[in-house]
Amino acid sequence: MLNLDWFQPYDSTIYNIGIIYAAICNLPCDIRFKRENLLTLGILPGPKKVSLHKVNHYLAPIVNELETLWAGLTLNRTYECENGKRVRGALILVSCDIPVTRKICGHVSALVSCYRCEKKANYENVQHNVAGMDNVGYSAQDSNEHWQNALGWRRCNSDAARKCFVKETGVRWSELLRLSYFDPIRFITVNSMHCLFLGIAKWIVKQIWIDGGILTPNSLNKIQKKMDEFQIPSDLGRIPGKIHSGKGFTNFTADQWRIFFTIYSTVSLWEHLSDVDRRILTHFVRVCSILVNQILESNLVNEAHRSLIEIVKLIENYHGRDKITPNLYLSLHLRDCSSDYGLLYAFWYFFFEHMNGILGKYPLTIF
Repeated sequence: MLNLDWFQPYDSTIYNIGIIYAAICNLPCDIRFKRENLLTLGILPGPKKVSLHKVNHYLAPIVNELETLWAGLTLNRTYECENGKRVRGALILVSCDIPVTRKICGHVSALVSCYRCEKKANYENVQHNVAGMDNVGYSAQDSNEHWQNALGWRRCNSDAARKCFVKETGVRWSELLRLSYFDPIRFITVNSMHCLFLGIAKWIVKQIWIDGGILTPNSLNKIQKKMDEFQIPSDLGRIPGKIHSGKGFTNFTADQWRIFFTIYSTVSLWEHLSDVDRRILTHFVRVCSILVNQILESNLVNEAHRSLIEIVKLIENYHGRDKITPNLYLSLHLRDCSSDYGLLYAFWYFFFEHMNGILGKYPLTIF
């Protein structure tokens, strides 16, 4: 599993450091993301994030090693095989946030199209959206067509020609395509941490309910008082105590959004919402309670998928097409990702974010 993420090691200035991580999917989930088992494959220097296809310069040496690993190599000795062991390895999964996923795998912006299916974005009222839920059964993108288009991009002999080509096809070259087995559609997951919690949860509460005037400052004060009455085990994490300050729900992390919706939201929000928004809340709480479980059954995953479809339709019909964001649509692919790779927590983003925090505490001179 490959991940690329940026963090800022300095408090007083904007300076982005990129880290390329890898996790070994053969390891059980309970130890796969332990600090000692994660691999740091590369560091991308700042101060700015590496733009678009230029990230290929950093991927190239990693791909060289992955090609060697795919061909196979012999270990002289292992714990169980004193006479040596022949091993092979492959990159089967890319797990990043949406912009980084598109950057390292050669897809264009989420405001143009979905990177897993043929769904195209709309441009209405001088802004993009991915509304249009009359048909949610779009065909998966063709990996071979993507690969051919990527080769076409590489044959362009100028930046202007490449820009025109990307505008026409929506594809750039990625060094990962040098891996003969790599599928630039199916091997890209929808990261549930960003999609569900930093994407949908945050969007519904702040952009639809607060900015839409459904949750007023007075409502936020009442919600805070209601939440203060809760007594939960300390190991579940802590919700910030000033939900009502600022614009409301300020600086919530993904984990805090998860805790809020799985524990607090129904009781604290119910009286402040209309019937439609209560239905949205009910569906989303159910989705979260199913998908964050460490045991998933196919019938429950299908139920979560149906609830996500209903959420998107309710938002589109009652709050407007402009409220349908790429995260809302991408959530409809979580079922397929789970079918391919198992439990969502087996490939979500929390562990790599934790590693960023660890690396950020190292002496700054190493960067």
